[in-house]
Amino acid sequence: MTLQFGYELKSALGQKCKLGIARFLKQTLTPALVLTLALPSFAPALAPALAVNSDLPPESMHVPLLATEKSVSTYVPSAAAEGQGIAVNVIYTGKARFKDGAPVAVVAPGGVGPDGLSFNMHAAQVGAVEVRFAFPGGGTPQFGTKGTFDNRGARSIEAFRDVLLFAGGRKNDYKGRSFEELMAPVIKVNPANLGIVGWDNGANIALVTMAKYGIDSKESSAQEAQPQDVIDFVKWLALYEAPVGSMFSPANLGSSSDLLRNKHYREGSAATGNLLIDYRKLKWKERAFRNPNKFSGKKRGLPGIKGVLFFDDNDNDIWEESREYAFNPALDTELTKQYFPPQVTAACQRLKVFGDEWPTNVATVAQTEEYFSERDGSLYIPQITSQFPKLLVSMFASAVDHNQQQLDHPHICFLYNLFLTNKVRWLRLNPDPCYMGAISGLSAFNFVNNKPNNPLDPSTLITQLEPEGIVPDYVCMQGMVAELVDRLKTRNLVYPITQPLAPYSSGAAEAKAEADAKHKAAIDAATKAEKLKESGESGAEIEEKPETKAQPKGNKGNTSAPTPKSPQKPLNGANKSGKKRN
Repeated sequence: MTLQFGYELKSALGQKCKLGIARFLKQTLTPALVLTLALPSFAPALAPALAVNSDLPPESMHVPLLATEKSVSTYVPSAAAEGQGIAVNVIYTGKARFKDGAPVAVVAPGGVGPDGLSFNMHAAQVGAVEVRFAFPGGGTPQFGTKGTFDNRGARSIEAFRDVLLFAGGRKNDYKGRSFEELMAPVIKVNPANLGIVGWDNGANIALVTMAKYGIDSKESSAQEAQPQDVIDFVKWLALYEAPVGSMFSPANLGSSSDLLRNKHYREGSAATGNLLIDYRKLKWKERAFRNPNKFSGKKRGLPGIKGVLFFDDNDNDIWEESREYAFNPALDTELTKQYFPPQVTAACQRLKVFGDEWPTNVATVAQTEEYFSERDGSLYIPQITSQFPKLLVSMFASAVDHNQQQLDHPHICFLYNLFLTNKVRWLRLNPDPCYMGAISGLSAFNFVNNKPNNPLDPSTLITQLEPEGIVPDYVCMQGMVAELVDRLKTRNLVYPITQPLAPYSSGAAEAKAEADAKHKAAIDAATKAEKLKESGESGAEIEEKPETKAQPKGNKGNTSAPTPKSPQKPLNGANKSGKKRN
């Protein structure tokens, strides 16, 4: 992890949660060091005292240049949406990665809301086209998907399937155009190299959709006519810090919005596939509120659903929020019932946490299992590896997760080892460093180099996570997409590699160099013109002056140049303030 004095660590498209980082430091460093590092962020008034006679170093985050991006929008007909269909937007640059067309990256948006049109991971910068969309109920009044949002349930899954069918060339848009026909005027695309980017919680709906609309290769033959709604053309998966599993979405081991981590979780157990929690202190307070006026509120200003499920560590039958961890429930679309993970709900039933009468606003074990069957992608990994036997999977994880708090990164170990156990064809944690070096312009040694298809051990996981503060997370995801599409294109799964399998440049660096050269030429021309003008004015002044002395024979007046100004003494590496740079 790279610590920057006075600066926050950045994540994809912005900065990672300051509170999450503070917790990470608190859990891993000494309190004195935490205080020293936290003062510039939490007490700006005291920062000057810590930096007497020294300038703060420049921010170390390196953001690569971006080529100009453009987009094309359309609607894809779907029974899941009202009106013209699913709102789809496709981002591209002027240069495809391959001669036969740009690969296709369909983004399953993160978060829990319906909108995916405002998100951009800049996959177009590596020569792909990025397909984004809005679930029913998402988008804007000007451009969005009409319908009712079902918290990423059956309608959302159907909508995502229809977007994939369109991007894969199996379905036309509302004007009868195929994906290739829509994009032909601006860039050539190749749906044969199509994959899904599951960003954060988007990984869950990506996996559920693949399982529901894939087809088992062992039970079908090439001669059989496949149903029109089959998405067997998905070739790769790129997952960003994916909270796959009912215990991770919503986060129930500790998230960036929680004051505490769930200390009753047995660290390291998730990597085995059997996540262990000691539920003996579990208590229910029916009149308490969890996160009032936030996600659980029906309207702004109203409290959420009553009832808090927590660990009563001090056995006083009172929920002390700053000391005792409480579970985060998912909510139904009517916001009338709390859905705790099936594992947690089963523990409540087993330990009779609710007494003799089950609360009406808490889902039963059967109800939670049905709810998460549409929202927990981990349930379908065995099915997916069977339906997609040639699937390539890559997962991104950094030293400080954008949401999950547990230090062993249980969601990463759980999903990675689950894929491995079910014999996915190719699996890798974090992109190859040679791709990261090529995209970022930095040395490849700044990035981790993990061997594919190797199991993860929580005790050594920190050495396999991407460091913080070098590049934004979306740049790592660009490297991941580039590696996946290249390996598919070249049919090369060799490890290690020393350079990208299909070298590519977006042209952003060349365009900047050309612009800088033009700018410098313009400045040089202006400076030269200014000098010529000054020289002409000086000559005119000299000609107007009367001669005061006889000139030596052979001279035609005073031809000596004006006395130049004394050159300033070099600053010897000093900055404008006169202080030497560190």
